[in-house]
Amino acid sequence: MSVPPKNLSRRKFLARGSALSGATLFSNPAAMAWGRSPKSYPSEHRPVIILGSGFGGAISALRLVEQGVAVTMIEQGRRWDQELAAGEQRFSKNLYPDGRSTWLSGQTVVPLGPPLPIRKTTGVLQGRKLAGKTVLNGAAFGGGSITWGGVMVKPEERIFRMVFPKEISYSELEPYYAEVASRFHRGTLPDDVRDADCYTHVRVAQKQAEKAGVKWEAVPTSTDWNIVRKELSGEIPASLTAGEAIYGVNSGAKGSLDRNYLKEAEASGLLEVKTLHQVKDIGQDSEGRYTLSIEELDVDGQVIAFRSFTCDKLILAAGTVGTTSLLVKAKAKGTLPGLNQEVGKGWGNNGNVYALRLGINEGTGRVQGGPPAIGLDALDHPITPLFIEHPQLPVGLDIHGLMYFGIGITETRGTFRYDERTDTVSIDWPKDDKGQEKVNQALLDVLDKMNKANGGWTTSLLTYLRDKVKDDICYHPLGGMVLGKACDFYGRVKGYQGLYVNDGSMLPGASGCCNPSMTISALAERNIREILREDFA
Repeated sequence: MSVPPKNLSRRKFLARGSALSGATLFSNPAAMAWGRSPKSYPSEHRPVIILGSGFGGAISALRLVEQGVAVTMIEQGRRWDQELAAGEQRFSKNLYPDGRSTWLSGQTVVPLGPPLPIRKTTGVLQGRKLAGKTVLNGAAFGGGSITWGGVMVKPEERIFRMVFPKEISYSELEPYYAEVASRFHRGTLPDDVRDADCYTHVRVAQKQAEKAGVKWEAVPTSTDWNIVRKELSGEIPASLTAGEAIYGVNSGAKGSLDRNYLKEAEASGLLEVKTLHQVKDIGQDSEGRYTLSIEELDVDGQVIAFRSFTCDKLILAAGTVGTTSLLVKAKAKGTLPGLNQEVGKGWGNNGNVYALRLGINEGTGRVQGGPPAIGLDALDHPITPLFIEHPQLPVGLDIHGLMYFGIGITETRGTFRYDERTDTVSIDWPKDDKGQEKVNQALLDVLDKMNKANGGWTTSLLTYLRDKVKDDICYHPLGGMVLGKACDFYGRVKGYQGLYVNDGSMLPGASGCCNPSMTISALAERNIREILREDFA
């Protein structure tokens, strides 16, 4: 249990710590304006609570229940694994999205053209304007695995060492990488699938890379290729082969967490899941229990109840922005006053940058199937190491173009700030982002080489034709509760017993020139096993 700082009286300390212990302190004028009176419930206690059901939360839950530990999981989003009526589609389509696509927004947030108007409801993809970027994350049972492309790249050791501190051993992570690969059935695009018309873009991207002398490699993903084959044969409707990914894959061909870790954890009978529960604040009461203040939502995002919980152990896995925001708020409000000065620091965008090659003198297909199947290896680029995924671009017509998504290493880092007036958190981001400029130039260099050999020109996506590359969107937000700084090297939050972080916020702003899902998962496996050994004995 933490102790009151010397400059804070015990009376004030107890008042702050217990401020979140009951639901009666909530107010929500917006909800009341709808003519509703949300119910208030007495506080409930649980021994262990996990916030979030993404990679870190799902892995933590499974490892805990395997050891007989009862767990309650709190998830902001809703479930998408329910039984469907014949002909019903679980997720929104790509080309004509509906409200299922986006979290509580009247328009889409993916930059594949202009924003499209949609019904405002609790869809799967959340977009926030932070650090001058649109920061994206999953908002669903299964977290980011619902909206992620399925990519499972393991960083090279030499690149990993450029990002992570020496205390985190690459060799120690090897068995956890292997465990994650097995759970997600990690593999690459089979030859018979690659030959289908909807993978013309993959064949063209590979051929043009070879002609330009650019090293390419197959990208491993979490994909059930037998389901993909059923799509191709017409046995089931096209889904992944039609480019579905970021709004969910209707056929189930993508290995999302609700199909593996979470499914197994729930089957134990020891995992209680509460969806559409949005945590507003966390703290600690006078008995040292962690407190959570929660708004329960309906599917349209209206508050229907105020709830509160206490717990003995709290694992934060609400995603980089969710986890860090709650802790930054708790420090600023004094509900967790013992948090150190590293809380909220070290946020990065994983060097995300994207661009499009148009006019490449070859058709790339009216339909571009997924998942991302090849990438360009520029890890030895003289400016900065870079890996470039080639993802599908599902626009419904042959644009004679290819999309590229760069993931690099930049030293630029942001800091979360709490605004007392609005009770919100923002990210301070340097205006002069020299690190990202290097990543952007490296991507441009590689694509220029491709254009010289094959024809074409480089531009950003369809809305921003005046720019060659864009870094205004972040698919891979990382950091804010960095291992060894705000936490120890296993995710224990410094200053508090029984408080943990086990998601992307623990990474140091980058993952080593690759999609971070596999490294977050491997670290989560490593961390929760150590925590079980040492803290649950």
